[in-house]
Amino acid sequence: MVHYNKKEIKGRETVTPAQVRMARAAVNWSLDQLAQAAGVHRNTIHNFETGRYSGSPEKLRAVREALQKAGVEFIGEAENAGVRLRPHGTGDKLAAAGLALAGTAGALMAAGQSVLVVNSTQDAGLARSILEELRVNVIEVETGEEALMILQEHALNLSAIFTDVMMPGMDGVVLANIVMKTWPAIKVILSTGAAGLLDKQLPPNAQLISKPWRISEMFRLFKGA
Repeated sequence: MVHYNKKEIKGRETVTPAQVRMARAAVNWSLDQLAQAAGVHRNTIHNFETGRYSGSPEKLRAVREALQKAGVEFIGEAENAGVRLRPHGTGDKLAAAGLALAGTAGALMAAGQSVLVVNSTQDAGLARSILEELRVNVIEVETGEEALMILQEHALNLSAIFTDVMMPGMDGVVLANIVMKTWPAIKVILSTGAAGLLDKQLPPNAQLISKPWRISEMFRLFKGA
């Protein structure tokens, strides 16, 4: 994990990993969308968000500027660093809804509640598109370990977690069990392309949707999320 002190952040006028995650959620951008806007490879942003890469000043400045153009304001320093949306510009709709992301400890992840999508395959983009059509706020990560990092900081602002079963490292069933024991208020929905795979493994109260996903079934599962 990369740590930052106040002097480093102020001196570089850059961003922290938590700020980038919160800012992406605020403007409802995927990693790919931020990468395109900033001209920085998505893996670079992903590795920075997860603490694997400290980031070069030039690339972090490009990420910051892209998010600022989208309506994000970066506020605070060090442990109090956060984000919020400007009342005018690209962020109008979310700002009008009362969104204010400030401080890594208690910041909101998006206007209202959000769904955490955990998927490392090409299905992730499809899941995001479907959920956005259902007017669901989406936060994306690629592994169970990354999901737990988000949950530890922002569980109160997550209404559901939508995880693929087969993932590198921690699989979806293990993640589901952890979530249901630690954060029982969060709805857990698992997705698999193998029919009958989870008959004996499915955690209590978890829900299962088979691939290919049907819009009607997604609507039923995520209604109110």
